[in-house]
Amino acid sequence: MLLLSLLSYADRSVLAILSPTILADLHLNAQQYGYAVSVFSVCYMLANPVWGWWIDRKGVWITILAAVAVWSLASGSHALMVGLGGMCLARGVLGFGEGATFPAGLATVADTLPVEKRSFGLGLAYSGGSLGAALTPLLITPVAIRYGWRSTFYVTAVMGLLWIGLWVWLRASGLYPASAPAIALPVSQGKAGRWNRNLFATVSIYGLGCAPLAFGLYAAPLYLSRVLHVGQASLGHLLWVPPAGWEAGYLFWGKVADRRNARRAGPPGKLFAGLMVSGFLIVLAPLAATCARPILATMTIFFLQMFIAGGFVVLSLADGMNAQRKEHSGFLAGFAISCWAGVTGLLTPVLGHFFDQREFARGFWLIAVLPVAGVALWKLLRVRSVE
Repeated sequence: MLLLSLLSYADRSVLAILSPTILADLHLNAQQYGYAVSVFSVCYMLANPVWGWWIDRKGVWITILAAVAVWSLASGSHALMVGLGGMCLARGVLGFGEGATFPAGLATVADTLPVEKRSFGLGLAYSGGSLGAALTPLLITPVAIRYGWRSTFYVTAVMGLLWIGLWVWLRASGLYPASAPAIALPVSQGKAGRWNRNLFATVSIYGLGCAPLAFGLYAAPLYLSRVLHVGQASLGHLLWVPPAGWEAGYLFWGKVADRRNARRAGPPGKLFAGLMVSGFLIVLAPLAATCARPILATMTIFFLQMFIAGGFVVLSLADGMNAQRKEHSGFLAGFAISCWAGVTGLLTPVLGHFFDQREFARGFWLIAVLPVAGVALWKLLRVRSVE
């Protein structure tokens, strides 16, 4: 699952990393790029609960095999882009396939780990995403400079085929079980159906609390190139920093959540509030650009912002797992990530417009305010037990 999420974010990150070069080559602006990201986000949003529902019905192995085959073909098709239409089509199919990634991770964690280890396990399974986003700039940028940006998408397609080979080998070797071992459900999960208030509480805090991830994934390269005048070659040496913060957040907050589960602590309202307040650090980014070492200061802020967003990811899903039945875990992850994708789809064109108008501060304030709405909705909807 760690390798799966790594592959997913490697595939989706290439366009963002090379966006200054690709947009210039295809004669597109940042707002048009935002539209392409929105197409990905809409398809990703629609696909997540569908894949999650299918995982709950048919199991992880066959479902994720089909999903990776679809998105690997879509990733390779990016090499054929000649304009906005081709970019939107390739991003849409990629988004649909990748919608299976995190429902599969959460379902695997719920199936195979006891309650007191699930949060760190979730962080580990999901941390491939941040690890992939961190490593991809270092690996892809030299390939793009040497062979051209189109060649990088062939590389990601081959990576997908290699993962499929590993996945098939796991089943053939008997290392991947045909059915997961049974695990006793916590009493707090009761006999609730798939739809309840706690589901919508998780969806709200995940979708809005994790919104800053969209900036770190899609807009940070444009900000660094336009404000700090970082060239494409140098971007590859910097863009691992925000995902590294995200990775650290997954593992740190996973340990925190497991300790809370071990002592049967209640919903993490105070932690969410602390993360929400800390998220306003991003509004200091324009000031960082004017200091003596602007790149160091800016990357430090981006690292911490992604660390905070990683906390929202792990704590919201850990809380959601405690409030839902295990057999609904795929749908829980799918619905929550679907909400995040919807927010991302709305947010990225707005950020693109702000960036085209050089109104960067307004974009940062928008990023900081969205988690406030998420925490407020979570407090309104969350109940301590499922009836």
